[in-house]
This record gives sequence, C-alpha cells and structure tokens, in this order.
Amino acid sequence: MQQFSSTDAKQRFGQLLKASASAPVAIEKHGKVQAYLASPEFFERAQKKDPENSARKLARANQALIEKDRLIRHQRIAFDLATSTPGKRGLLIKNALAVVERWRVERLCSIDYIQKWEHILKMPPQEMATMMVSDIDGWGPSLRQNSPWVGVHA
Repeated sequence: MQQFSSTDAKQRFGQLLKASASAPVAIEKHGKVQAYLASPEFFERAQKKDPENSARKLARANQALIEKDRLIRHQRIAFDLATSTPGKRGLLIKNALAVVERWRVERLCSIDYIQKWEHILKMPPQEMATMMVSDIDGWGPSLRQNSPWVGVHA
C-alpha cells in the first residue's frame, strides 16, 4: 500500500488520485495513518473479483497499518530508552511498571501480558529496547497492542 504524508497529499493531489485507482493509499500525519483514499473503481474491481474476500483484505491491510503505527511508536520509545539519561529512562520504566501493576491489581488484562511485560521491563535498557520492537516469539504485535507505555509518543 502506498503512503503519502499529509503535506505530500496536498501538494501532489493528482498523483494521490492516480495511485488510489489501483489500490488504497494511506495518508499519514506525524507518522500515523489518518485516512485512506481509494477510488470507486478500486472497490468495484475488488468486489467483482471476490466480493466476500475484498472486505477481509481491506481489513487485513488496515490491521497491518495499525501494527506498523504501533511498531513505530515502540521504536521511538526504544530509542528513548537507549539514549535517555538514567533519570529519564528510570522514570519511563517506573511508569510502565506502575501500569503493569495496575493491570494486575485491577485484573485489566491477561496474566500472560502482565508476566511478559514484567519480564521485559526488568531487562537492561538496551535489551529491553530490542525486545520491544522484536517479534518476541510471536507475541510482539500483541504486546505492542497491550502496551504499558501510556502516553509516551502517543
């Protein structure tokens, strides 16, 4: 899926429309997808090819972009953890641990997520940063969806 920044979308609107004829185009602002643009022809072709499957494909593409946004957010947090002063890094980790503890006390999510985040948050900062942006044995997307980094690079 092609992506345009909001500035590029405004400045190159003709190219944006042309690109949307073949597939939906994502429009980003500050690194987050804000909108999708697809031509009527795209939807007509997709529905003629496979009316039931086209909605699923679009939903999967949308989910992939959401995960991409979460990964970018966690990459920024990982960068902060790797480069911040010890005081700022300690505060970030302390706040994340407090969120995980709140999950535990108020039973806000699965114990699996709680235990995995507790394990990650006790790692040395460089290792923690690497784990946050990795697949973590298939748990990466789920952990990024259930993240204790409330308000950090949101």
